[in-house]
Amino acid sequence: MKSEKNQASILSPFSIVLALSLFCFLMAVFNLMGEGQSVGESLKQSLNFWKDGFFSLLDFTMQMMMILVFGYAIAIFKPIHAYLRKISKIPSSPLSAILFTASITMVAGLLNWGFGLIIGALLARFVYLAMEEKGVKINPALLGASGYLGMAVWHGGLSASAPLKVAEEGHFLASQIGTVSVSETLFTSFNVTMTGGLILVFLVTLIFLSRKDYPYHKPTYSHPLRPIPQGEIGNLARWTGLVILLVFGLQFLKLDALGLGFLNLNLVNFLLFGITLFLYKNLQSFTEATTEGIKSSVDIFIQFPFYAGILGLVTYSGLLESVSLFFLETTSQAFFPVLTLFSAAIVNLLVPSGGGQWAVQGPVIMEVGKSLGLDSGKLIMVFSYGDQISNLLQPFWALPLLAITGLNARDLLRYTSWLFLMGTLFLAFSVYFFF
Repeated sequence: MKSEKNQASILSPFSIVLALSLFCFLMAVFNLMGEGQSVGESLKQSLNFWKDGFFSLLDFTMQMMMILVFGYAIAIFKPIHAYLRKISKIPSSPLSAILFTASITMVAGLLNWGFGLIIGALLARFVYLAMEEKGVKINPALLGASGYLGMAVWHGGLSASAPLKVAEEGHFLASQIGTVSVSETLFTSFNVTMTGGLILVFLVTLIFLSRKDYPYHKPTYSHPLRPIPQGEIGNLARWTGLVILLVFGLQFLKLDALGLGFLNLNLVNFLLFGITLFLYKNLQSFTEATTEGIKSSVDIFIQFPFYAGILGLVTYSGLLESVSLFFLETTSQAFFPVLTLFSAAIVNLLVPSGGGQWAVQGPVIMEVGKSLGLDSGKLIMVFSYGDQISNLLQPFWALPLLAITGLNARDLLRYTSWLFLMGTLFLAFSVYFFF
């Protein structure tokens, strides 16, 4: 038992980002030495670069924490919880239960990744219990995989960190690519087609997987779920939320002048803040719900400064320029989008957060893409698809789902790996031929 705990500690997301920081630090040192600097000077400068970058993404850190916290708080709202229990009784067969869970989860994930993650987990648990009550045999691991698919489509939806970040004035890549409106990323026919096709591929794959009779373990629930009800006394939170929603609504009066360019991470969080306040009615219930959500955002709070430190290392040391030149010399305009897709999928296994990954990988992708004359909006979306698809192999974000559904990671991975394979083949083919 002790060795298992030690192994889990070694492979934790925090230890991975520390290892990645050390790797980038050494690469920065070697890059500076290659420019003729001494070992001591290279070490000193690299430490300063790391320190200078460490708090450069504080606004991004808060944005990503808030988008998860509010999504989580909305998902555990008692009426939503009760509604999920009610609709979980609708499916009458194993296949309909799996497709039902997957469809709702993916729609929820497109609305908000934190919301989709928790909604999918709750629905997988409730549907399994409902089928058990009906005496219908169903594989809980396949059902759990269906409830995790929101994390495989989220970066093409309304809480997408990379597309929403570059839509802000003065974002950290503004000097490279300027401001890229969501009308050039999320709300394009390219993204609608790619995301819609990916959803279809997942549903077809689930149909085939449901025909396989793999052995499975029954779920073991560690603790009961605790939905949080609407407050009974006071309406201060509701009125505050209503004001926020009205202010948000006024943005649509400017839609003709601004287009869809007004939408960014701050405005999405503003909307979620208003919705959460409005739902919980009083401040006590609102605080209780968001406190539960904050517990799930601790890893973002701890790890993002290290991602920012990595960004400082690769940018200030000249490593970014060196890597960009390497890609320019070894790739082509036709192949670089596919390389971006696969590299994003691989890096996501080391950097679980889409926002943190964009901070590290985004500068290189945008620099090379700009030099090759590629469409920045499409390239950002290709990065997004790569980041989201390998979540199906990434245990970091599956932890809340495993806790809620009572599944083990090995059983879940048996099905998510097939979904990953089919989804990646579709994305790679589509990006190569239709970018």
